[in-house]
Amino acid sequence: MTILLDIINGLNKFLGFLDISPKYSNRAYTLLSILPTVYILRIIYGLWLNQNYLQLVLYGLVLIGLVYFIVLNFFYYFLDKNVKGDITQLFVKYLPDDAFNIQNEQPKKARQGFKQAKEIDVDFNEDYQLKLVEDIQALIDEKEITTRDLAKEEGFLIEENTLYPYYYVKQASVGTYQLQIGKNYRELETIGTIRQTEPLRPIGLFIVGGDFVKEGVRYHEPYRLKFLVKTEEAATRTRRSKK
Repeated sequence: MTILLDIINGLNKFLGFLDISPKYSNRAYTLLSILPTVYILRIIYGLWLNQNYLQLVLYGLVLIGLVYFIVLNFFYYFLDKNVKGDITQLFVKYLPDDAFNIQNEQPKKARQGFKQAKEIDVDFNEDYQLKLVEDIQALIDEKEITTRDLAKEEGFLIEENTLYPYYYVKQASVGTYQLQIGKNYRELETIGTIRQTEPLRPIGLFIVGGDFVKEGVRYHEPYRLKFLVKTEEAATRTRRSKK
């Protein structure tokens, strides 16, 4: 068992060092979880041979749980599907909104015109746009941000109101928050400060500007970020719907 844990820990550290997208790292972790599952199956077989039925039942329950979540993760990360018997939806229903990263829902909100949302002022650092340009180019190169072929169609290189994939809002003190961005979640840097006495209910951090083509002419606007949060009305409706 110790050797198995050392192997898993080593693979976990190796995956942590790799600068890969969350989608593929989660796929790797899903496959990695098969190792302890197979080992527990071996333990259950030994308990069956020794007729130790009490421990067999306990390990059997653990095995069922592991297999269940492996199947859920396989459908979600490899097939982009949700299983009907997904109990994690209960957590979404009863836990508060800020307990989850709701980035997967934010692009839909963007296309709908950010209904029931408002933009929050951010006191950006003087040179934050240099950091932003560097990170956006890296994310484009890694194909984590999709772009438009400006040689074939007009519009912005990056679709307007595209969600910035790696950001974090850290509370520094009462009423003061730090906005951090990066090329991944391990390299986040503070680019600005948010000052607000009311609780923040983030919807997302969106990219605005950049290169665009209009009437056959290519222009450039500096990239900037737009931080949107839920309005009080939207937050109230969310709380009512959960009751």
